[in-house]
Amino acid sequence: MKTEFFKPATLSEALALLDKYQEKAVIVNGGTDIVIKITQREVNPEAIIYIQGIAELKEIKEVNGDLVLGGAVTYTEVENSSLCKKYDGLIQAVSEIGSPPIRNMATPAGNIANAAPAADCNVMLLALKAEVVLASSGGERSANIQDIFAGPFKTVIKPNELIKEIRIPQLTANTHTSFIKMTRRKAQDIARVSVGVSLTTEGSVCRDIKIALGAINKFPVRAYTLEEAMIGKEVERGVAEIKEIFPPEATPRKSYKRLVTNVIIERAIRKAYRKAAAGGEHVG
Repeated sequence: MKTEFFKPATLSEALALLDKYQEKAVIVNGGTDIVIKITQREVNPEAIIYIQGIAELKEIKEVNGDLVLGGAVTYTEVENSSLCKKYDGLIQAVSEIGSPPIRNMATPAGNIANAAPAADCNVMLLALKAEVVLASSGGERSANIQDIFAGPFKTVIKPNELIKEIRIPQLTANTHTSFIKMTRRKAQDIARVSVGVSLTTEGSVCRDIKIALGAINKFPVRAYTLEEAMIGKEVERGVAEIKEIFPPEATPRKSYKRLVTNVIIERAIRKAYRKAAAGGEHVG
């Protein structure tokens, strides 16, 4: 079977192609994941739709204070964007993804669509309560990022949809973020356990916290139990208490992950809190 290659210039052109080919098409964004699958014949599409040439998917902007990442924005473009700098945990997560050449090609939207359990950026986006905007020829729909994942390498994205943009809510002045992962050898390796945190404080008290866990379940999850245990308490007291509680939302298959998860969570919370306690700007 012959595979057709398309490089649409506009979003509407790309969506028309998706309408035509449906599940027989693959979207190539950065291509770091899907190209390997095509080469290894794990997938054999009738159409390859390359979307990096679509200008409206390459924007990084603020809309009503929220950060908006276009569906074809690369990790390097996130790292270099002045608008993204305040989201320190996001920058940290992005900086630990692969090598510089990989970050030049790979995209946050592509990693969401791939739904790998250990994807660093997905974990931090979950802690930031990101929203994913899906576009089709019939219109757009939005979903919280936690509702996108349906399993390892599975999403609820329909065959005729693509990720138009990722929306990250504006950070309040007293909210700080962090990202930490444990790897086998070095930061650029695939995470064995990863944690993203968004912490809002009033003085020394935790007013709100989001704790996202990666590489532990079939897809990234929030540690709601630990979040509830932290809110309303002094941060140090809360951390001391939750370090003894293994989050029931986490279901690791490997026993060593059960031993280290709470340590990584504690470090991530303290990392976010250190700058908050110092009264500084947002920090990773």
